Amino acid sequence: MNTDAETGLERAMKLLISDLDGTLYPRKESLNPHQREENFKAVKRWVDRGHQFAVATARGLHHYPAIREALGFDVHFIGGNGAAVRLVNGETIIKQLPCSVYIDLCRFVRDQDLNVSVTTGYHNQWIWSHNDRYPRGVAAYDGIWDSIEIANLEEMNPEDGVERIQIFVPPHQRDAFRETLAQRNYPGIITTSDQDMIDIGPLNSSKGISISELCQRYNIGQDDLIVVGDSENDIPMFKTTPHSYCIDLAEPRVIQSASHSVASVQELIDNLLEEELSEFNFSGQSAE
Repeated sequence: MNTDAETGLERAMKLLISDLDGTLYPRKESLNPHQREENFKAVKRWVDRGHQFAVATARGLHHYPAIREALGFDVHFIGGNGAAVRLVNGETIIKQLPCSVYIDLCRFVRDQDLNVSVTTGYHNQWIWSHNDRYPRGVAAYDGIWDSIEIANLEEMNPEDGVERIQIFVPPHQRDAFRETLAQRNYPGIITTSDQDMIDIGPLNSSKGISISELCQRYNIGQDDLIVVGDSENDIPMFKTTPHSYCIDLAEPRVIQSASHSVASVQELIDNLLEEELSEFNFSGQSAE
């Protein structure tokens, strides 16, 4: 329990967990050009009120420093769709799938001459199956090509582990290629994290699994947990709490998987803090 500085009343500390791309980092369709900045300001207000904040994303732990710098404080970071976790105290928990999956998938897309790119993190490098396929030509990815490392499959050890395999595929082909992946029976969880992105992660990992493990470790109940996301890979975390929110620009089936929809992280936090203040005011009047 925390004591609110404004009211002097005790209240439960809550944990808000947000997805990154499309959520804390707003979608490009967002009507507010300053939404990202306002989302971060809202998170700081949330923490200033004595609550906790965490991130659950498809991005790897290499992105944690950027979040730490933007917020100005440490948070729990659930990366790789749950495969890589950095706790607020710096402890890391890593789950992996066999590198043989990446090797096989790269050979498949090369042999079939498919317009997709398969990427993963290996020996502290982010490696790619190609540098001339999708998303080549997409403006959002223009800045990556000069630094791309092409995978040398012959030198990779199939018994090594990787945390996540990421597949870039043209949006209109995403769902069909996902079905192709499912038919290959890889020992991993297949999910989508953007309109042009498919992820394969370890069988024992998802955002939902890692959030449940985090809550068990820190004794956080469902009523004190709030989650917000916008993609299929967020659906497992929607199932961890009745207080689940989906960004209203998401695909309809994803929106339907959450308990509520909301325009932005900023709007969600503003609503939560307003509700909290109303409850405090009511409690204070009752106490009098």
